[in-house]
Amino acid sequence: MGLLTLSSKRLWIHYFDCTLPRRLGRKVSKELCIENPKIEEFIEACKELQIKCEAVPMKKYPRVWYRGGGLIIVYTTIKKNLLIKQLAEIVIKKMRKTSQLKPRNE
Repeated sequence: MGLLTLSSKRLWIHYFDCTLPRRLGRKVSKELCIENPKIEEFIEACKELQIKCEAVPMKKYPRVWYRGGGLIIVYTTIKKNLLIKQLAEIVIKKMRKTSQLKPRNE
């Protein structure tokens, strides 16, 4: 059997931003996006998933270089799309518990 090696994945905070359309880099659906996401929220979500990560807060996403942002480098074997969805779900769940986010009407 081969050994699984951890690969690094770059996750930009703008992937989760409700204020951005998909053409400017949002990668999650409107149900999973967050207004003005903060890098600390996603670091906590990585810790909850027991995934090693590091924050690079001063990096700017190339498509929206004129806005603040941040980058999270994640070391895992999970596919990037699945990881993005899992992190968004965890952050939204935590925000709802602390009343920072109201549930969306369906």
